[in-house]
This record gives sequence, structure tokens and C-alpha cells, in this order.
Amino acid sequence: MNTIEPPVTSLEKPSPQPAFKLWREVRRTYGFPLVMFLLAIVPGLNFTYSGHGGPSWFFIPLCAPYILLRAIIRIIRSQRPVRFFLVNFFVMTIPCYVVLAYPLSWAATTSIHNTFGLTIPTWDFMKVMISPYPYWYFS
Repeated sequence: MNTIEPPVTSLEKPSPQPAFKLWREVRRTYGFPLVMFLLAIVPGLNFTYSGHGGPSWFFIPLCAPYILLRAIIRIIRSQRPVRFFLVNFFVMTIPCYVVLAYPLSWAATTSIHNTFGLTIPTWDFMKVMISPYPYWYFS
């Protein structure tokens, strides 16, 4: 028995242009800073923030430059229809990152203090996580 398939209309064909994936972009852009926050918050993993030269202290100043550099590169390299979404995405999510950095910094500094007894001001931890140029390192 031969079956005849109906012809595929243009509405059923997949779009050649890739769609903007919100959660994939969030994960790729903010994954590194979130991992750094999680390493500081989880008591078994925050040994990388010890007061005796834990390696995470060298990586957290790179969080903000990573976000900004990724935003610039993604916007410049994107095609025109996606660029509009990317600009709006970064305009909305970068301030959200700055706002969420304070409670996450509080959780991180509290966890580090409870684990090692190392007292770190919450504002200082937050400034390192959100500033592309940590000017207070040199003061």
C-alpha cells in the first residue's frame, strides 16, 4: 500500500535563523559568577576562599569583566534581529546581577566567616564581584 504524504508548507519548515534562547544566554553569561558565588556559599566548597591564599580570590575579580566582555562580543557579532534582543537582555539582566550580588555576597561572607572565621565585609565582597576595575585594591 502506497501512502501519499501531504506536501510540507512553508509554515511547517524550520526557520533558518536561530532563535534567541533566554535561559541558554543567562547560563552562559552569568554561569561563571554564579559558580563563584556557589563556591563561596557552600560550606564544603568554600575552602577555595580561605584566608591563606585560596585560588578563588584570584578569579572573582574577573566576574564583572567576563560579563561585560561577553555582552560586548555577543552584541557586536550578532545579526540585526537578534541584536535588539541581546541589547534588551543585557540592559535588563546586568542591573539584576548587581542587585542580586548583595544578598549573595552576604551569604558568601557569612559562610566563609562561619567556616574559617575570616571576616570579610559584605560590601567589599560585592564590590569585587561587580566592578570591572577594582580601584580599592590599590588604595
